Amino acid sequence: MNIQNIVKQVQYYFKAYGFRKTIIKICSKLHTLKHWQSDRQRYQTWILKNEPTKEQLEEQRKTKFKVQPKFSIVVPMYRTPVSFLEELVNCFMEQTYTNWELCLADGSPEENQDLKPILSKDSRIQYKFLKENKGISGNTNEALKLASGDFIVLVDHDDLVPTFCLYELAKTINEHPEVEFLYTDEDKIEETKENRCDPHFKPDFSIDMLRANNYITHLSVLKKELMDKLGGFREKYNGAQDFDLILRAIENTNHIIHIPKILYHWRVHPNSTAMMASAKPYAYEAGLSAIEDHLKRQNLKAKVHHGGDIPGIYEVEYEVKRKS
Repeated sequence: MNIQNIVKQVQYYFKAYGFRKTIIKICSKLHTLKHWQSDRQRYQTWILKNEPTKEQLEEQRKTKFKVQPKFSIVVPMYRTPVSFLEELVNCFMEQTYTNWELCLADGSPEENQDLKPILSKDSRIQYKFLKENKGISGNTNEALKLASGDFIVLVDHDDLVPTFCLYELAKTINEHPEVEFLYTDEDKIEETKENRCDPHFKPDFSIDMLRANNYITHLSVLKKELMDKLGGFREKYNGAQDFDLILRAIENTNHIIHIPKILYHWRVHPNSTAMMASAKPYAYEAGLSAIEDHLKRQNLKAKVHHGGDIPGIYEVEYEVKRKS
């Protein structure tokens, strides 16, 4: 049905039934249409209604916070496609909050010369070629050595963040100066950052939910002092190294804040668990080990099992303490 036909129908209905019934009819049709929309279409509507306009982004750029934390964005690299790195660098250069540094550690077999023009775009970019692949944990720890900021922002080399990400982090830190661990909502992107889907609106912090599933994942942000105390990532948990880190982080701080905004875009591609959970089956075994070790550190007697057919879901069976 084209626009011209819709206009004619509205005109006809208005003449036959008057203004009030016409408005009711239009609202009814819109309500019906809404239910016919796909989840993806509804999410696009949500984005338009809830995310900053161009005018609001300009206001963010003018904002001067009392406390201006420096964010160290820590990114491990391995055979990173040129297009992915360019998008990643651009998304930080476009941030409305500007006190940041991008810390890149590259474990690729050989240095990609095509990356050099991208790496030279901004003086806030620090890049280290490792000459060897130390694995996801080792490469990330090398990137951590470059960090000089107040907070560590953990980002994967194939993902992106929205323009207002660091602004929202800085705003929250100013409102809650005691915070040591922050996490945000996220969604997925297919091919381009404009093609967004599958939003993950997370709950506020729940230890029981975390033990059942790493629902925090992206975006995770830790105060530098907390990260130093944890000693970075551990190779034993490669594939679930972020889960292990998060579990250790929440053991060492009660100052945890969930920012209920989509501040991370997880890219869908063939090698990513964003596309298919089976892409990295070893990650779920490592996740189970991370929970088991967390429970031991907390002196909790329990058994951990995989939760049915859904990868990444765990069932914790606690030992029941009986009164004597």
